[in-house]
Amino acid sequence: MTTFASTSSRTASFRHPARAALALAIAGTLAAFAASADDGTPQQARGDEADTLDTIVVTGTKTDDAFGAKSGIPLSKMPQSVQVVDAEAIRTQGARSIGDVLRNVPSANPGQSRVARYQSFSICVRGFLADQMRNGMRQRYYEDIDASAMSNVERIEVLKGPSSVLYGQSAVGGILSIITKRPEDEFGGSVDVQLGSDDARVAGFDLTGALDADKRFAVRLTGEIERSGTFVDQQDIDRNNIALAARWRASDTVTVHWLSEYIERETLGYPGLPVIGTVVGNGRGGVRRDVFLGEPSLRPLTADSPLIQLWADIRLSERWTLTPRYQYQGFRTDFSQIRLRGMQADGVTLNRNGRYGTEDDDYRIGQIDLSGRFDTGRVGHQLLVGVEGSREHSTFLQYNLTNVGPINVLAPVYTYPATAPNAVFAFDSVGRADGVAIYAQDLIALTSSWDLIVGLRHSRFDYVSTFNGTRDRTTSSATTWQLASNLRLSERWSLFGGVNTGFDTESTFGARAADGRAFDPERSRQVEAGVRFNGERHRFSAALFDVRRIDALTADPQDPDFSVQDGEQRVRGIELEGTLRLADGWTLDWGVAHLDGEVTRSNDGDQGAELGNTPRLTGLLRTRYVLGETPWSFDAGVYATGERRLVNGSDVRLAGYGLVDLGVQYARGDWALGLTLNNALDKHYYTASGNVFGVLPGDPRHVMLRVTRSF
Repeated sequence: MTTFASTSSRTASFRHPARAALALAIAGTLAAFAASADDGTPQQARGDEADTLDTIVVTGTKTDDAFGAKSGIPLSKMPQSVQVVDAEAIRTQGARSIGDVLRNVPSANPGQSRVARYQSFSICVRGFLADQMRNGMRQRYYEDIDASAMSNVERIEVLKGPSSVLYGQSAVGGILSIITKRPEDEFGGSVDVQLGSDDARVAGFDLTGALDADKRFAVRLTGEIERSGTFVDQQDIDRNNIALAARWRASDTVTVHWLSEYIERETLGYPGLPVIGTVVGNGRGGVRRDVFLGEPSLRPLTADSPLIQLWADIRLSERWTLTPRYQYQGFRTDFSQIRLRGMQADGVTLNRNGRYGTEDDDYRIGQIDLSGRFDTGRVGHQLLVGVEGSREHSTFLQYNLTNVGPINVLAPVYTYPATAPNAVFAFDSVGRADGVAIYAQDLIALTSSWDLIVGLRHSRFDYVSTFNGTRDRTTSSATTWQLASNLRLSERWSLFGGVNTGFDTESTFGARAADGRAFDPERSRQVEAGVRFNGERHRFSAALFDVRRIDALTADPQDPDFSVQDGEQRVRGIELEGTLRLADGWTLDWGVAHLDGEVTRSNDGDQGAELGNTPRLTGLLRTRYVLGETPWSFDAGVYATGERRLVNGSDVRLAGYGLVDLGVQYARGDWALGLTLNNALDKHYYTASGNVFGVLPGDPRHVMLRVTRSF
């Protein structure tokens, strides 16, 4: 039996200066008849002209950059649904987390409030979890890192559905491609201060410029510090984010890019609220949304993560470029967690348990991509081939608390510190995963208006783990592919669609069947077909899709203590979204999605059940109006989601809700003021917690004032 002292430390400085120093130092072919549009000119010879016919207007910005800073495919030619939200839209919306940003995406479920332990674990697109890429490279621990760390975000590209050919292991719902801010040649910058509800206090800065007369070497330094309260009693959030980016034009043919970031967060481990007394009545009175049902005297949840990215663009010729990439990412957390369990018969006494522990992980990935253009007769090719190697080393130590008492949810009395916390050793896990992959993608210009995209990837993983002294070794592999097409019907209209596949090892690494056989990675597949309109003033897209999670683990019908790889879930739906330019200075973004989620195969008693936490209907309206030549602009938005089941097949349903956001901006000269009011009607709503015992309250009304000085 181990006894540990309860602590409640709060610090305004970096806890791991060495890591901070390290971080800073260093989308089937749709219409074959389109062949008649060929004018006989080799596509590659007119490639630049074709690329300028379609520009894509996206939320808050107008761009046709290549998706993900890696694919080489312009957003207007992506054969999958994509939406982009840029930094300006994030700022004027008053978004305080990645979840808030996803309220711009109709098929997205923004998930839990940022007071949750790990908000990113609840973020879904088209009914399934989404993963994050940063500048084209996978972020292994993004679920655990602070989702409100956005001070270095230039834009967020949301690619819907699996797509592993270029990006490797990824969640079923899609990819949140984060593009970070890049250095600029001219010196400039800004500082800002934000003050708001619940004693919110945030300060940030952004500095950039070239360091030499020839402007070959430029840097950008961004950062943000937060010391805020929250709407939850006794819960504060302390954050420190800093990033240094550099660009070196070593020669006319070589450009080197560097990014180092450090993210740090400290807060109490928020357990949420019980289902009974919130979304299910208890006959005794409702549970306040601001009540804290954990143990405030236990040590806080601390998490920090350094990130280093280094890549170079080496132009071998007019048509070919070599791009080596390297990434180091670390994650460290010390945590204590109180978990809510069943409610007692009186409807107010809630059972709880708990744990504490540490996790220390490192992830390294290296890639070499060769991309270029060539013609085979009249057919043009834009080819990307690459190899990737990765290594992850992780350690996890856990103790279980043995004396966490139940708590009255209407009048909480905490167990600690009146009683000393006692804990017993649970497990000590050490693991190493080595991965290697080879991949290729070809954007084939069959005609001047018809593109075919073909992709293939093979990945292999060797996993060695030691669990409480017992060593195990497994090997798995996955082959994924893409076949998709984009057909330009005119300068404004285009069709897109295809099949994309993916894989994920999160639930299968180290797991074995009853016969000792290691499991293969889970697989996923999306079939999608859609239409786009890109006009000078308006933009519109519509898509039909079927997304499936395949080979998921489910109970072994012969031995329920083990699993078999026979589970399947699917979401079918339709998604529409677009932008209207109603007048000069007045834009309207809108979207609606209908999702039909079902557990199609399972041995867990939920086959045929409705997929949990997947609303059938979501929608949004957002408008921005710039008042003529004045310094004033106004923003308003509504995000609504329908009811959904708490978990797969649950009898408990979470009510739908609608959130209204308002904002006003004033900018003159070097000064700017912004006032945002989120959840203006103070709507009470709840989000899923991932289990049958609890829910999490959504953020109440929140006011924030931002003052910015640019130079």
